[in-house]
Amino acid sequence: MKRTVVLHGYEAVKEALIDLGEEFSGRGSFPMGERVNKGHGIVFSNGKTWKEMRRFSLMTLRNLGMGKGSIEDRVQEEACCLVEEFRKTNGAAKSFIMGSGYQPTGGGGRV
Repeated sequence: MKRTVVLHGYEAVKEALIDLGEEFSGRGSFPMGERVNKGHGIVFSNGKTWKEMRRFSLMTLRNLGMGKGSIEDRVQEEACCLVEEFRKTNGAAKSFIMGSGYQPTGGGGRV
């Protein structure tokens, strides 16, 4: 049988999550998620793997401008460029591969 902890009240939750964060940081298992993702990813991972994935994700998002006003502008610019490329196809099937000619910052994001 697996151990389960039920917390009730502000003080109990605060003590568990802030004062004793390491002891209460584990998650229960989700067999379907573990089978599909093989223990990878932020949602279904646990322990050391979760911490590493979280740290990597936050670092990457910060490098892309998370927390700064500029990320919205960058997303809008890239979206406009993508919409323009779709318009150029006139509904014809076309493969959009980001690679040669793709400039994610300052270059307009053209495909």
